[in-house]
Amino acid sequence: MFVTTALGSLLLCAASAPTLFAFDLTGNWTGKWSCKGFDGAKFTSSNKISTMAVTQVGNTINVNIDNGDFYYNGGAIPDNGKPDEKGEAVLVQCGTDNLPLADPEGEVVRATVKTKLGSPKGSFKAISIFENTGDVGTCKYNYKRKDTVNSSVAPCP
Repeated sequence: MFVTTALGSLLLCAASAPTLFAFDLTGNWTGKWSCKGFDGAKFTSSNKISTMAVTQVGNTINVNIDNGDFYYNGGAIPDNGKPDEKGEAVLVQCGTDNLPLADPEGEVVRATVKTKLGSPKGSFKAISIFENTGDVGTCKYNYKRKDTVNSSVAPCP
């Protein structure tokens, strides 16, 4: 009875253990972003020489885009088939609150990511929805990783 109970407890713990994390986005990235929005009239904005610094520990991600213009906290979800190389990530801009169209600006980003073990190669492609006082819009992001140097991006306060 004790062996059966102990074995059952061990199996239950193993089944409920968190998934081991696989891909790591840590590093410095270069790319571009473009946004379309509406504030009573349509508008666009973009940056074709954007930079992104990422620090990832486990499945927790901290991101700094364009040298401090935008900060995000996020999480990573490894792909079941190739967890070492690909998956998705979700980022929430620091300061995002639950009151749309009020300060501060808010944004939620969904990204498809790919990395290669033992190599700095990586891709980050994302879409987002943003809002701020009197405007709303969507953005597209596209980055390639240039190195795996950790810039020690801090989490949002």
